[in-house]
Amino acid sequence: HTHTHILCEDAGKRPRGAGVIHCGKSKRGEGTANVIPSMNNSDAILSKNDSARNAVLWDEVAAILSGLVAGGRYGLKVRVPHAFVMTFLFGSHLSFRKKLKVIAKLAAEHASNLAAFACLYKIILASLKALSRIIKQRSTIQPGMFRQLWKSLLAIVVNGPFIERKHITSTNSTAPGLPEQPYHAFLAGAVGGYVVWGRYSGVNYQLILYLVSRVLVGCIKLASEKGIPPFSWKRLTFTKTYPWAAAGVWGAVMMLFEEYPDVLHPSLKRSMDEIYRFASFRSEKSVSGGTTNAE
Repeated sequence: HTHTHILCEDAGKRPRGAGVIHCGKSKRGEGTANVIPSMNNSDAILSKNDSARNAVLWDEVAAILSGLVAGGRYGLKVRVPHAFVMTFLFGSHLSFRKKLKVIAKLAAEHASNLAAFACLYKIILASLKALSRIIKQRSTIQPGMFRQLWKSLLAIVVNGPFIERKHITSTNSTAPGLPEQPYHAFLAGAVGGYVVWGRYSGVNYQLILYLVSRVLVGCIKLASEKGIPPFSWKRLTFTKTYPWAAAGVWGAVMMLFEEYPDVLHPSLKRSMDEIYRFASFRSEKSVSGGTTNAE
């Protein structure tokens, strides 16, 4: 009852790359044909996988370049009109040529920083996404205590300190240029913020102050949506809490201006001095603190 194979007579007539056919006889004497895949078919599969990987890589590169261009373009669109108005409004002591230089410098700094941050952010996202998938594919325990410890530490850095990985739900996390999970967005933003925006300048500081207020309001809204008291209380609606927020902010800034003016930002202090120290309709003695006695 042995299973003997013989090469089919018409195997030589088959074209190269179509596979080799072996014929055999079963115990009932019936011939069987087995097709063994040729090496060319395996090479085609590998080539297809390589093409898919290259396509994903180029999509990530395209997302990085798009972020670079979009950041620079948006920085110019926002900063040029703002710098133009502020420079001509408050830079009356500057010559026309000096004003143009100031406008160009501010616009170039804003645009270059946004472009650099967007590019670095996308690069870190793509790297974290690739490392996360590599760690997931090689999840088997590696021999050696130090190697396993290194792999565990790398997994914590890449995937975050939490055991359960939470994927981004608002967008397609597998799309190029997008974070695979919220932790990736935080890590990429933190690294980019330190590298790009960590150097103090008027433009950078202004953007940090702008983002602080937006992040604070966003966190309050998120706490309300998550049901965290007191932000989730139904009585604390926006229309009811906004007047109290305005009262607290303006009360605090006026107290600081009158009692501790040096702690305020110089531009804010100059603006408040121009408003609340305006002395055109008062006498010089009144402005200097003197009094006049009527006889």
